[in-house]
Order: sequence, then structure tokens, then C-alpha cells
Amino acid sequence: MNTAIWVFIRTYLTHSKVRMLLRNAIKNGMYFFQVVLDIGTHGMNAPPVVNHWNPHDILDVGNVSFRFGLLVLNQPINIERELMFSLWNRASLRVTVDGGTNRWFRFLQGGNCVAPELITGDMDSIKQNVLTHFKREGSQIIPTPNQNETDFTKALRHVHGHIISKNLQLDGIIAVCETSGRLDQILANLNTLYKAKDIVGNVPVYQLAKNSLSWLLAAGSHQINVGDATVKKGCWCSLVALGAGVERVTTTGLKWNLDDRVMEFGGTISTSNTYSGDPVVTVKTSGSLVWSMGLCDDDT
Repeated sequence: MNTAIWVFIRTYLTHSKVRMLLRNAIKNGMYFFQVVLDIGTHGMNAPPVVNHWNPHDILDVGNVSFRFGLLVLNQPINIERELMFSLWNRASLRVTVDGGTNRWFRFLQGGNCVAPELITGDMDSIKQNVLTHFKREGSQIIPTPNQNETDFTKALRHVHGHIISKNLQLDGIIAVCETSGRLDQILANLNTLYKAKDIVGNVPVYQLAKNSLSWLLAAGSHQINVGDATVKKGCWCSLVALGAGVERVTTTGLKWNLDDRVMEFGGTISTSNTYSGDPVVTVKTSGSLVWSMGLCDDDT
């Protein structure tokens, strides 16, 4: 008599994952399949879990409720000084990454700020006098010579260790890094966003540049509260699938919405988009997407 197996497939599973489930069942001697579509999280009538994003929690210099770690990578710091100092002073954990330590030291311009708790990297870019200065100020120096990962990725590993050892409760990790310049470094930083969940768990990682804020939207439903001011200024936004295609993406709140579209390189990607007038954008996706939003100034 054939063995029956019920295979519950959530709506965000790709066809390849379904095939993998069935192949594994066949290998285990299960030949009769009854596939049930599970559209909820706790049953057929349960609403999907919605991930809420409030990017202006990061940008509001007076916001003290958003708890985060701050990383300064080895790229120009072009963020407005008031915001940058606000981020530094509000952060629960401050980390400079290799040559980013030099850049932060210059950015201070003799100002008085608390030293970074951690300085990480393979130490091939940091200047000795800068290293000596912050070591004297109490920074912990953590060399990471492994060349199989970027300094950004390695820094996240030590941030995770620090979070655990100090029992920190963080709402996010902000990496200060521009999105211009060397293409390979831009792609490497985006690759770290994809790797981050396996390193820091459910703590989201944001990339903050002078004119943009970017982060990863995992498979599922998302609500992004972009705010009325961002909408009125007509700021740009984008959704891009990197590495692997995403079979189903549906949005609301964009000028050019997606309706159950496939997104992939060589096919559809959503760039130079903007908002429809609604201060809330929703995204339902069957796979990971990079969401990026412009930070328009008053002259934009």
C-alpha cells in the first residue's frame, strides 16, 4: 500500500522548492502525494504576517526610541553632519571598519565624540596614528584577516557576537556606505545584505548613503511607511531582485505598481519608480528584493 504524505506549500515557495520537497519524499519511499495550498500562517483563514518598516525612525535626529548599531565602512561619509552625529550619538553600538576609521577620524574634525566600541577589518587601510588614537580612547581592536569575506560581512559577525555578549536589543543595524564609485564594492555591499540574516538573525541591516536608504525585503508581506513629505517631494524608489529571480511581486502605493509580476535580471526590475500619492507602500513578494528609496533634500 502506498504511503501518503501531505505536503503543505506556502504561497511564497518557489516551484524549485516544491520540486525539492517532492523529490525528498520520493527518496523516502512516499509515492502518493496530496498537495495542499496553505495561504495563511496558522490556517486557511489566518491573515498573513506583515512586516512594518518606518525608515524615518532612522532619519529623525530626535528619535531616541529606535535602537540600532552603526557601522562606518571605508567609503566617503557624505551624510549631512547633523544627521551623522545624531546617528553616532544615538547608536547603542558604534563600529568603524578598517579604513572607515580614518574617514570617521577626519569627519570629526577635532570634534568630541565617544570612540567606537569596536574597530574591525583586515587592517590594511587604517592609519597607525588613527588606530593608536582610538585604542587609547578605549576602542576594542579586532583584526579580521580572512580574505574569503568582505570587511563589511566580517564586521557583522563581530557585531552579532557583541550583541549576544552584551545582551543588546536592537531594532536594526545601519551601515554608512555610499552607493557610488566602484561597482564591485557596491555589489559586495548588497551581497552582504543577502547574507546578513544568517549572521545577525532577524535584526535588519540598512545601507545609508547621502541620497538613499536601502534594505532587503524577504519573502512575505511588507508595509513601508514612507511618509507624506517623501511623497510630496516626488522622491525615487526601486525594487530589484538580485542573484535569483522572484516569481511573484505585487505592490501598492507606487506610481508604477507591479501586479503578480516576475522580477529578475534580464526581465523586469523596478527602477526610477516613485509614489502614487499614498504615504504607505505595500509589497508582497515570493522572494527577496532590495528596496531602495531616495532621500530627497529641499532642492530636489
